[in-house]
Amino acid sequence: MSSKFKSHWEHIYKTKKIDGVSWYQETPYESIELIQKFSTTNSDTIIDIGCGKGFLADNLLKLNYENITLVDISLNALKEVKERLNNKSLNFIETDVLNLKLEQTFDIWHDRAVFHFITETEGVEKYISLCDKYIGKGGKLIIGTFAEDGPLKCSGLEIKRYSINNLKELFKENFEFIEGFKKLHSTPFDTEQSFTFCVFRKITNR
Repeated sequence: MSSKFKSHWEHIYKTKKIDGVSWYQETPYESIELIQKFSTTNSDTIIDIGCGKGFLADNLLKLNYENITLVDISLNALKEVKERLNNKSLNFIETDVLNLKLEQTFDIWHDRAVFHFITETEGVEKYISLCDKYIGKGGKLIIGTFAEDGPLKCSGLEIKRYSINNLKELFKENFEFIEGFKKLHSTPFDTEQSFTFCVFRKITNR
C-alpha cells in the first residue's frame, strides 16, 4: 500500500463519526467470541490489525485480557482509541500492515476487514509471510473478510472477496484450518454486508 492509502484513512477517521462507517460495531461479537474461544489465558498476546476507532480493545480489557497491541495506518484513529481508553498497558503501532515490524510473536492475530483491502498478489503474499513470521507456533490467526457475495468496494476502495475455501488455500502452507463461517453484518445505514470468518492454527516454526 502506498502513501495515498495513508492519506485516505487519515481523512476517513478525521471526518467521519465513529458510527459513520459501514464496519462500525459497538460490540464486535464475532471477534470477541473467537478470541475467547481460542485464547488459552487472559495473558495471551493479542494483536489487532487495523483496529481503527473500534471497540474490540475496550471489550477485551473488560474481559481482563492483559497483552493487547493495536495496529492501524491512521494516527487519527489510534489517538482517539488511546484517549478513550487511557490504559497504559495497551501498545499502539501506527503503520501499514505490510510494513509491520515487530519484536515479538503473538498468540492471537486478529484482522477484521483489513486483508480484503490488499488486492495485489505481491501484497497478499507479504501479508501471509508476516502472519507466518509474527504468529508463534500454535498461535491463532482470526481473519474476517468480505465474503464471495459481499460488497465489491469499501470506503470507496476496491477489495478482494473471499470464501472459506479461498482463505484455506491461501494459508494452507503454514497454518491448519480450524473453523470458518459466514456472517451478515448489519451496518449503521440499515444495509447488510456478507463476511467470511476463518480461524487457523500456526503449525510451523520460523
